[in-house]
Amino acid sequence: MDKYLNNIQKNLLSNNAKDDITSSLHDIWKNCSHEENDDNDYSYLLPVVQVLKQALEEISYVVVTDQQGKVSYASKQYLSTFYDFNEKILNLDYLEIIRSFAEEEYIEDLSDAMDRQIILKVKGERARKNDYPITLETSVFPVIHPNKGVIACLILHQDVTPLAEAEETIKELVSMDVLTGLKTRKQFENDLKKTVLDAAKPLFKVGVLFVDLDRFKYYNDTLGHFTGDMLIKEIARHMKMFEDVQQQVYRYGGDEFAIIVDNFNKDSVLEQLSEKLLKLFELPFIVQGSELFITASIGFSIFPETGKTVDDLVQQAEMAMHVAKERGKDDYQKYLPTLRTKRDEKLSIEKRLRVAIAQKSFQVYYQPQIDLRKKRVVGLEALLRWTDKKLGVVSPSVFIPISEESGLISSIGDWVLAEACLQAKKWSEEGFTMRMGINISPIQFQRPDFVSKVKSILRDTGLNPQLLDLEITENVLLYNREECAKTLTRLKELGIQISIDDFGTGYSSLSYLRQFPIDTLKIDKSFILEVLDNSNDQAIVTSIIQLAHNMNMRVIAEGVESTEMFPFLNDRECDEMQGFLYSKPLPANEVTKFVAKTEPKFVF
Repeated sequence: MDKYLNNIQKNLLSNNAKDDITSSLHDIWKNCSHEENDDNDYSYLLPVVQVLKQALEEISYVVVTDQQGKVSYASKQYLSTFYDFNEKILNLDYLEIIRSFAEEEYIEDLSDAMDRQIILKVKGERARKNDYPITLETSVFPVIHPNKGVIACLILHQDVTPLAEAEETIKELVSMDVLTGLKTRKQFENDLKKTVLDAAKPLFKVGVLFVDLDRFKYYNDTLGHFTGDMLIKEIARHMKMFEDVQQQVYRYGGDEFAIIVDNFNKDSVLEQLSEKLLKLFELPFIVQGSELFITASIGFSIFPETGKTVDDLVQQAEMAMHVAKERGKDDYQKYLPTLRTKRDEKLSIEKRLRVAIAQKSFQVYYQPQIDLRKKRVVGLEALLRWTDKKLGVVSPSVFIPISEESGLISSIGDWVLAEACLQAKKWSEEGFTMRMGINISPIQFQRPDFVSKVKSILRDTGLNPQLLDLEITENVLLYNREECAKTLTRLKELGIQISIDDFGTGYSSLSYLRQFPIDTLKIDKSFILEVLDNSNDQAIVTSIIQLAHNMNMRVIAEGVESTEMFPFLNDRECDEMQGFLYSKPLPANEVTKFVAKTEPKFVF
């Protein structure tokens, strides 16, 4: 017997004491069952009970009930915690006496365990004698006699209030956005699920609004992320004022907020809320003493009118918001089944672009550049074209911006650079030595490995670096000027020429040109198309040519389409031209044939 008592005591004093009680009792009972005992004589269990009493009462509030569920024992800690000193609970029904102090679900779980005679843990709240709630983890252990079945229930109540409070604090932290104090996207999703499930009343609706800030990236990029965060925080402070019993505001992510509106019956409720939100953005937000103006685009969906699932409502509200943004921003839009957005088109094009990159299914066309004095082809501009099996012919003005937004432009640009250099090398070997102009996107140019990538392509293709002309836009030069100057200098050291494409459409100040090693200015075709009829365009073109020559730069006029333009440009000593007057962009297999048989002097 001592051996069993020692094992029990060792187990009971461990952290998992209450989990080992039943197995220990079974061991003792099994050992004792070989002895001749009177069925009503439980005296041999007294040593066990003494050990249990001492150990269990150190870790739990202990109650023992008989077969009928009446209290036959309650520890001093249990009584002092839940009852007045002189209150008697012995021989009273355990479940009945706690019914007025505990949650109904908690009582039902305890009753189920006692009725089914199973070991079970349940968690719930009940009141102390001072009415202050306590969270209990209660374990029910049926005490089983081999002949008579369940003769008692051992009920251990463990106070887990600190743990429960910690869990609630963690939940609150997880559900709260640290910057704004608004609830998070995860909490939005949980609340929307619950709200939709509860919205069983046929006359009431649930609304989801998405509020996206317009041009927030501009402030973030120009004023810094700290100021951007402070702006978000200030906007959130104002939006929180819209919260009430019916409306809850969330920070969905980045510069986007979401609102759940519950229990309304007219769509005008969401329209009026959207108008109030837009009015909020009419006034400046004060950030670090400065007035910052910003607008917002809003989209909303309605349960069950437009969507019946959480995913549908979210997607619909986002789509409606994008429509409002595409329509000019600072507006709101309700989701309608007929809505189609540029975003859908972009997603489709982006998906097909990835296929095109993998399959290298782009084409490079080449437009000749003519020296006006020598009247011969001296260069070509490589122009990317794309005909997709599913989308058909896609304009560069459509797919280039999408490739830049999606980050695909670097892969595409590298391919064009390698393809055009390889083609220029082949033509040079065939006796057609022409400069190759290749457009470089801002994203591609700003990559740290850009110069090494160009060197690698030149090495692999064998093209003379002096035949390579990299065309960049004015805006590229304004981003991180110091690094930009270093990149251009390294390219010039390789012997590569640098051109500014679409000159005149970007930055208004010309002083930056002195800082960079530029060889050529390409006058944007928007100034050339009406140069014969528009005196302002004539003045601009004349000034650009003079400016470039004064700075030892060449000038190329883009978009020359009529013979009348030639004398104007020639009189002002424009160096080169390209446009439909001589040739449209040509596929590689037609270029040398066309150049060989079409002399510019007969075209002009």
